[in-house]
Amino acid sequence: MKPAPEISGIEYDTSLPVIDIEQLEMLVLVDEDDEDSHALVRELYDLFNRESSGKLNGLASACQAGDASAVRKIIHFVAGSAGNLGLSRLCAFYRGIEKAIDLGTISDLNLLIGPAVEEFELACKAFTESFLPSS
Repeated sequence: MKPAPEISGIEYDTSLPVIDIEQLEMLVLVDEDDEDSHALVRELYDLFNRESSGKLNGLASACQAGDASAVRKIIHFVAGSAGNLGLSRLCAFYRGIEKAIDLGTISDLNLLIGPAVEEFELACKAFTESFLPSS
């Protein structure tokens, strides 16, 4: 597993697991043999992935334009959704980005683009491997 991203000016708990399985299980009460719970998990994940991917499509241009407010809005949206799905490391990293923007401790928004997208992709991969059996 790839280590948690570290960017100067952004603080968060890098020891968190990529996915907190207990969080998701509490949310949907996943039952291995219950097709309805699997359908709900798939529906929640698909909604998260579709909406978050759509938001993240604008991240590079917002960072390149130096638009901290737009970057923060994108990151805030994805962080909240990630937390609900138990994507603990992604949520913590993005919350750290939010705080860094608020405090002005991130000197170059362009430094966020690669790590933010990579961490999102890593979280999505971990989620699908853990909760979405191959069809």
